[in-house]
Amino acid sequence: MKISSKRQISIPKAVMEALSLHTGDEVEFEVEEDKARLIPVKTIKVPRDQAWFWAADCQADCQEKEKQTERDVSAGRYRDFGKLEDLLKDLHYKH
Repeated sequence: MKISSKRQISIPKAVMEALSLHTGDEVEFEVEEDKARLIPVKTIKVPRDQAWFWAADCQADCQEKEKQTERDVSAGRYRDFGKLEDLLKDLHYKH
């Protein structure tokens, strides 16, 4: 196997199959002394604006609240406001 001028290599088909790798999958290399180990990355990509939902300090609480919200909406336990003023009035907001 040769390294291209762009530092690229081709992973042999047998290795791809043995590791269940597919085009577009991500891999990492671990270097130990004079050897490198190819490791498949088994993660789910999360958009940056949704990362808070999966953060360790929020995960259980945020996800439970989200599930409760989905149950409430499915059961019709919500109110719809046509105007912001109506929402603020319902919240007893005074400005």
